[in-house]
Amino acid sequence: MPLQCAARYGTQAGAMVNREIFFGLFRFDAATHTLWDGSVPVRLGARALAILQVLLEAPGVTVSRSTLIKSAWPGLHVDQSNLRVQISGLRKALRDYGGAIQADPSQGYRFDADVVVKKPAPPRSENQPRFGIPGIIVKPIGREAAADGIHELFNSRRLVTILGSGGIGKTTIALQVANDRAANYADGVCFVDLGRISSIDFVYTALANAIGLRVTDWPGIEQIVLGLHDRRMLLILDCCEHVLGPVAKLVDALLVSTAHVDVLVTTREPLQLDDEAVWRLAPLTVPPKATETHADDIKTYSSVQLFLKCLHQRGAKLHFDNRSAAAVAEICRRLDGIPLAIEIAASIAAVLGFEEALRSLNEKSSVINIDRRSVVPRQRSLFSTIDWSYNLLSQAEQFALRQIACFAGTFSLDAGTAVASGDQLSASAARDAITSLSRRSLLSFDPESTYAEYRLLDTTRAYVAQLDFSEGDIAQRRHAEYFLRLLDGIDWDLYDDASENAKMRGYLDEVRVALDWTFSSDPQLGVKLAIAAERLWLALTSLVQGVPYLTRAFHLVDGSSAFDAAVRPRLLVSLASAQVYLPGFEGASLYERAWQAAQAAEDDFLELRALYGIIQSTLLTRRQATHYLEAFAKAAERSNNPDVHYLLQRISAFNDFENSAIRSAHQRFQTFLQDCPSISRSAYLYFGGIDSFISCKIGLALAKHYMGYCDQALSLSNTAIDEAEAKGHLTTTYFVLAQGATWVNISSGEFQRARSCLQKLEEVSRHYRPWHAVAEAFRALLLRYADEDARSAERILTSCLADEFIIKTGSLHPILWVELADARRIVGDLDGAESALAKAMSQCLGPSDVRLIGKHHPILAKVLIARNRPGDVDTARELFSQAIELSKQHDFYLYECEAAVGLAEFELEAGRPQAARNALVDLLSNLQDRSRVPFLVRAQALLAGINAP
Repeated sequence: MPLQCAARYGTQAGAMVNREIFFGLFRFDAATHTLWDGSVPVRLGARALAILQVLLEAPGVTVSRSTLIKSAWPGLHVDQSNLRVQISGLRKALRDYGGAIQADPSQGYRFDADVVVKKPAPPRSENQPRFGIPGIIVKPIGREAAADGIHELFNSRRLVTILGSGGIGKTTIALQVANDRAANYADGVCFVDLGRISSIDFVYTALANAIGLRVTDWPGIEQIVLGLHDRRMLLILDCCEHVLGPVAKLVDALLVSTAHVDVLVTTREPLQLDDEAVWRLAPLTVPPKATETHADDIKTYSSVQLFLKCLHQRGAKLHFDNRSAAAVAEICRRLDGIPLAIEIAASIAAVLGFEEALRSLNEKSSVINIDRRSVVPRQRSLFSTIDWSYNLLSQAEQFALRQIACFAGTFSLDAGTAVASGDQLSASAARDAITSLSRRSLLSFDPESTYAEYRLLDTTRAYVAQLDFSEGDIAQRRHAEYFLRLLDGIDWDLYDDASENAKMRGYLDEVRVALDWTFSSDPQLGVKLAIAAERLWLALTSLVQGVPYLTRAFHLVDGSSAFDAAVRPRLLVSLASAQVYLPGFEGASLYERAWQAAQAAEDDFLELRALYGIIQSTLLTRRQATHYLEAFAKAAERSNNPDVHYLLQRISAFNDFENSAIRSAHQRFQTFLQDCPSISRSAYLYFGGIDSFISCKIGLALAKHYMGYCDQALSLSNTAIDEAEAKGHLTTTYFVLAQGATWVNISSGEFQRARSCLQKLEEVSRHYRPWHAVAEAFRALLLRYADEDARSAERILTSCLADEFIIKTGSLHPILWVELADARRIVGDLDGAESALAKAMSQCLGPSDVRLIGKHHPILAKVLIARNRPGDVDTARELFSQAIELSKQHDFYLYECEAAVGLAEFELEAGRPQAARNALVDLLSNLQDRSRVPFLVRAQALLAGINAP
């Protein structure tokens, strides 16, 4: 809004503080009164900034000299030459945009360039958890200057990289800086440890997991940027030197596409990005060599302070005098002031004493000083320290350390014991060795965590990897066998999403590592583990991540006699289940093969799974499923599992619904919800992966909606949303929002609630990109009905319907084609409208497909009326009548009401009020106890107008 005078400027200051004004690479932040050139603040005085703000608030409008003077020198009388000086300085500071400040000789100045005004990111939603800093933050010793320097860099940059050698304390200072700055970020601090990632292929998966994206596919930069787009947070990417390429691409995208995400990176090499500010972290200070060392003197050096602090934490009761001070000073010097090395040395001293620790260090000097050119750069400076520590371990501890190095991330004491114990080490000895390794700082341990977990330091794991030992495959086998037993032993009916989700997600990395090893070393074990992992992938909506392993397992099993006959159909069913998540991937043929294989293996359960999958696939792609339902019913008769019989009722209800047998579907849904006591989680995970009760509730809501009981439908659908969100299962939430709740609210005119549904659907779609097309389709419908913007709706629907995933939405798919046709009719594209209607009818299931025909015919009638060719009017009248009769016959009161209103309006326009009255009277005579039916108010108003004298 243009500002013409200082007084007016003053009254709007409060409204402007939340604005950011962009032009080119420049950004003016009204809240802080700062001009930014990219990520660098432009040095300008307060008067120049005040003048610039007034000009930017009125782009293209000439602002008088008096107004500009009053804004820069409030309450003062100054000569206009002062204004010219400030304008000159502004032009120089704006570089290429300096010419945008144009002078009008008779008036003043104007800013003659395009600007974009944006509001900063909205405050954090209550539904978005605030990120926290891992572990207990303890202020690092000797890092005050480093922390101050990094804070200073963040005052002018959004990306700061901490450089330094391995073990020098980059992570520690990063966490300290994060702790100091956390209050500045509404969404807190998110810490991502990339040190455990061995391949660049898993960088984005680690980031997605850290920021809470429950991905069902390999995540990419776009998904992560979308997940962080509106966040105000500090993102810490720790230990990036081995994955610099993908990290640099991601950080660059975040700096461009987000406005309020700051990034702190720890690495041995810079990212080489233009906006990167680098802080090189120096070692801790060490005492100089001296002929005489005094204890009080060396305590001023940060390396010694850290050494003594570590001793204190370990409860060591050692006397620190001048003699011992000399040994400590020498240890700190020999270890170059590297914090991790000093911590390890202190742990040795706590057991052996100062002199023995130094003697051990001297005896191992030939090892410690080796510069291993064959290893990656980040490991060189720590291998000597770890080697020294490793050689001081007992044989049992060394053995345990080598075994547990196969874990990908954190592990419990029981898991570590299972992997480390065997012929060479008993279970009790393995437990003792692991706890001892923790005390010696070779394992990290968080006593505050919900589940007591250990983690091998990344550098230690790298050290173990280069050791020459023969039992590595034994450890990998025990690791794989442990997780096979663990997955087989999970009682999924007792699984609690809220409390166990993080633990289960931790299993994903371990299973991946185990599968990689088994398929290269023991394929039969790999097949068993892949099958056992299926329910883990299903429970976490991550089945797509398992597809490569399931595929490898199937290729091993297919045609082989080395496996049980039931394994082949089991793998086929698992692979086919992924078709729900993969756009363009057709699972029906796999399910058919699985059905045949299950029959050959005489496995009733697998036959039921295969048939259920075929039915689900056919319903989602608008094909007849009657034959498969009959086969499922016969197979169910042979089962003693009550869950199977209830699942038959559920899938039969959805089959009736898709085939427009609305009364039967309504009855089946109600009966299921009333009579079914429960369906075990383990069952519904295998049969569709969607909560059976919540999905039937949304099915009943849709049935009631089409029957005209819209108030009941709204109540049921909104309850289903709440229950799905409380359940925390991604696919169930998507199903509720995409297949029912959003549609019911839009169709009923509940636009505020519909927007809430859409927001939730968009959030779910961030976790799995193909669902985004469905969310966009509903956004188009909201534009069409709530905002009456048919042109935008037409454009978005055209794009959405070109997406191959949207085909898998059942009857929603052809209805969206009808909605596209109506939008095209409104904007005058009658040919395009007829083409879209033809696309819709190509999916018609037959003459009783009311869900499609009842929506299609009234829109086609309106298109024909608009064309007004010979015979079009009579055809339109007939189409309205057919839709009314078919809807009435099948109890689709919603469509009967829409078609009757359309016919009545048409007849009134044609000068036939009695025909219009007959249609409306017939409609309203069957109203019964229905309420809030779309078009009902319009029908009553039309009838009242006709009856008026």
